[in-house]
Amino acid sequence: MIKLRDLEYLTAIDTHKHFGKAAQACFVSQPTLSGQLMKLEQQLGLQLVERHRRNVMLTPAGEQLVKEARKVLQAAGEFESCAK
Repeated sequence: MIKLRDLEYLTAIDTHKHFGKAAQACFVSQPTLSGQLMKLEQQLGLQLVERHRRNVMLTPAGEQLVKEARKVLQAAGEFESCAK
């Protein structure tokens, strides 16, 4: 099952285009973020990012999923707000 945290990691990578900066924004270590992204890619059977020496770029599949991830995260935030 995909976790909201995995979607947060994916959207942070899209925002920052860098594993280290995305990890910092998510308050996790870079190896943790990278490992979770690799697990998500394996789970989905898709390559979501292209890893380069200095930055990271989303693949077309990654771009599509980031759009959906943002919708899910927004809906989760709205759900949580309603519960309060």
